[in-house]
Amino acid sequence: MKSASLIIFIMGAFFLTNCGDNKAATNEKQSNNSSSEKKEASASNASGQGDDITGEWELLGFVGDTNDNLQIDEEERKILKTPSYKDYMKLNRDGSGLFTIAKMEGRYETNPKENDGKNYLTWYDKANGPHKVGTIIKVTKEELHIKEPGGNGLFIWKRL
Repeated sequence: MKSASLIIFIMGAFFLTNCGDNKAATNEKQSNNSSSEKKEASASNASGQGDDITGEWELLGFVGDTNDNLQIDEEERKILKTPSYKDYMKLNRDGSGLFTIAKMEGRYETNPKENDGKNYLTWYDKANGPHKVGTIIKVTKEELHIKEPGGNGLFIWKRL
């Protein structure tokens, strides 16, 4: 229940930060859109972001890691809690992207945690405000597993 509240809180914060007259930002976005697409297509991994997590993702759901092995076992997958909304995340090679159903623009960073060497995903909104997403546990062609901050649950994202 904590994770659902956290997700709702993050979505609300994104919505509130994006309400208002953004005509200047929209015009700037449109003029920079084609150049940023070219940058994305030709960008090398200069920001240190892992190639594996780049792309478009949709949240499949949340599962509690009942045995604390940081893996989603078949029994745990059976009790996957699907969200009542479509959550979205696009991670570009240059560190930019979109996040949540509001498709809020911003950037992301993956920073190795000191204690176990796993990458920690942090989203930064346009105002450069950090939003902790969680620890990247597993990336495959189809799925991205992220451990929630400070809890024992795992978010499962499906590659689009």
